[in-house]
Amino acid sequence: MLILGFLLLLLNIPILLASLMHPKCFWKIKQSEDKDGDLKTGCVFFPRTVQWPVDKKYFNQILNIQKPSENYKFAVALAFTMDEVNRNPHLLPNKSLVFDYYEYNCFNVPQLYSHSRNLGQEAGFFPNYYCEENIICILMLTGPNWETSAIFLSLMELWKPQQVIQLTYGQFHPILSDHEKFPYLYQIAPKHTSLVLAMVSVILYFSWNWVGLVISDNDHGSHFLSYLRRELEKNTVCFAFVNMIPINMQLYMSRAELYYNRIKASSTKVVIIYGDSDSTLAVSFQMWESRGLQKIWVITSQWDVTTNKRDFMLDSSHMTLAFTQHHGEISGFKNFVQTMNPLKYTDEYLARLEWMNFKCEVSTSNCKTLRNYSSDVSMEWLVIRTFDMAFNDGLYDIYNAVYALAHALHEIFLQQVENPTKVSGKGHGSSCLKLNALLKKTQFTNPIGHRVNMNQKEELQEEYDLFQIWNSPHGLRFKVNIGKYSPYFPHDQEFHVYEEMIKWTTGNTQVGLTKLN
Repeated sequence: MLILGFLLLLLNIPILLASLMHPKCFWKIKQSEDKDGDLKTGCVFFPRTVQWPVDKKYFNQILNIQKPSENYKFAVALAFTMDEVNRNPHLLPNKSLVFDYYEYNCFNVPQLYSHSRNLGQEAGFFPNYYCEENIICILMLTGPNWETSAIFLSLMELWKPQQVIQLTYGQFHPILSDHEKFPYLYQIAPKHTSLVLAMVSVILYFSWNWVGLVISDNDHGSHFLSYLRRELEKNTVCFAFVNMIPINMQLYMSRAELYYNRIKASSTKVVIIYGDSDSTLAVSFQMWESRGLQKIWVITSQWDVTTNKRDFMLDSSHMTLAFTQHHGEISGFKNFVQTMNPLKYTDEYLARLEWMNFKCEVSTSNCKTLRNYSSDVSMEWLVIRTFDMAFNDGLYDIYNAVYALAHALHEIFLQQVENPTKVSGKGHGSSCLKLNALLKKTQFTNPIGHRVNMNQKEELQEEYDLFQIWNSPHGLRFKVNIGKYSPYFPHDQEFHVYEEMIKWTTGNTQVGLTKLN
């Protein structure tokens, strides 16, 4: 009987864990301007190993020369993770990970195409022809835009073909998953195979039976539409409309009012937005919000940074709900950045870069104050109750990418010590062949307990947190965890709701989010 009871307890572990998980709350300072001019911008970093100790002073030197920008947080996250690896006695003994960072690490798509043309016109440049006795393998970390990642790789292949291993951060994109075209490319972001199921679970939980969909008019968007339509039809949920936004800016501008009028005229209150956050789709979203369309916007995490000019009150009839990959909190990020330069990296500066962890429990006075006086809460009051910076999905991809490289390089160095003759192969691209073979087999548990598998052919079921995002009138944004989706929970219980958080953010019970169609 005791054994049976123990087995039953094990079977109910997901439910128990769901009830014990603590919701999370974040805040940040809104960007003061729209980013229409920064569409399709990406950054490239070149991680490498050196055979001497590297401390925080090195990263302080390369980061302090930079002007603040939206992409600066990627370099900061990279420095933080490398410092963490370098202080790990079990990884890369007698070696350190470093990278260089300059103003030209980040480009937009037109700039990259211009560089490509200029490179091809150089008199002494011969594509696909490069001779050097000591062939090395270049490591390249690119993102968050998939198109810039592809162009970066094509430029490197012109210079040093088959000598580049590339890891990408940012949203997963099917184009980059072509292993024949990109045999040395690894997308760290999850494939989001569970995202549609997570969205459908939320739709069913809140009894929404009539939803709108806005997607990019490309293969990525079409694939998402097909998958979502199939799952919704199983549960008798219908599309009120489907807006497929053209990628071409001129074509989009000629139809922008049509898309706006279609969504404005629809009776549905729930609209799903899916696609690249630095595209014409982002322009649409910003325009609709600025015009005051009152909808429940259902988005993915990379849309967290999308700015708008309106301040929405806490109201269940118009809000933003965001799905983000579930992972544990990475501690020490804020302390790492601020100890490099306390005068430069103030709390206000950091809050413009990324979300800040806020001590939040519904029963505490913190949350009561935030709920009752959210329009008057000062940044100084929030700073006192902040304990760290959060890692969004793109930063978390960088974190896992660095650890994946560290584990693979660690294995190569061990093999060199154990059998130097076997490992010291010669020939064009031999180093990349070895590292690529090891990366494909690399599996590890990162410091916060998340399992990472670099075998891109395996389908993993992701877990998601659901956040509500709102703006206060004084330039602050808040993000509150209201639920979690896990495919590992029992059937029909995959979506767990923090009802007390919904009541706190909306002033009502969960019924306030239902019966909206």
